[in-house]
Amino acid sequence: MFDLLRRIFPDKAPEKSPVADHRIEEREPIVALLMRASTHHVLFSVRLSGQEECFSTALLGIYDEHDFIILDELSPENGHLLLKDGDELKLSGRLEGVELGFTTSVLEIRKKNGVAYYKARLPETIEHHQQRNAYRIPSRGVGITFHGLRGKGMRQIVKGYVNDLSRDGAGIILAEGIQLYQGEILPSCIISVPGEGEIAFSLEVCFCSRNPRQQVTRIGGRFKNIDPASLQKIRRCLNRIERTQLRRIKGG
Repeated sequence: MFDLLRRIFPDKAPEKSPVADHRIEEREPIVALLMRASTHHVLFSVRLSGQEECFSTALLGIYDEHDFIILDELSPENGHLLLKDGDELKLSGRLEGVELGFTTSVLEIRKKNGVAYYKARLPETIEHHQQRNAYRIPSRGVGITFHGLRGKGMRQIVKGYVNDLSRDGAGIILAEGIQLYQGEILPSCIISVPGEGEIAFSLEVCFCSRNPRQQVTRIGGRFKNIDPASLQKIRRCLNRIERTQLRRIKGG
């Protein structure tokens, strides 16, 4: 049985949760993530080129209109003494359980009231690595449609289909090039599952990736406000998909 499952999921060890690695390259979600990291007072580890020691800093401000961010003085103090204009910094931290990492360079070293801070370049990309709690099972061939409503007065309806499914979330392909943001809540969503009917829930967006050429958007999210009966429907659907995949592997 485990051999069959390994053939279905060749890159995923059964005893570990799979890790979803995502590089964010679009400016708006980059700025939104940095703003949240600043608001949540995320402590970043910092690597300097050529230095084995690891230092720490925090985001003090994001000025996207001028393409720079403000970083707090490096700790321990010898990190600050090593730093000079133009140096590259590699930062990593955790925002609400999600690992964040980006590279920037020092534009200017300043002091205010005896405390140093750094003007650094707004990063062009951010890496985040989210640990999932459940396997995502491909569901493209099942025909599960998706409808969602954006909140905060937008009243915008988004449509698509479920690309992969797990007991705690889903990967969805939207039929338009739309930008959603990490942490955004879609308060009212419905998927139509063959043999189970409609399932309603809220969805927390964990990542969003647009494909302008194909005019589609790929999102991944966690279920919110979903009742036990709906979760049971999802489990039954997952079991059917797994059984179908196993039969295909066996040639039956």
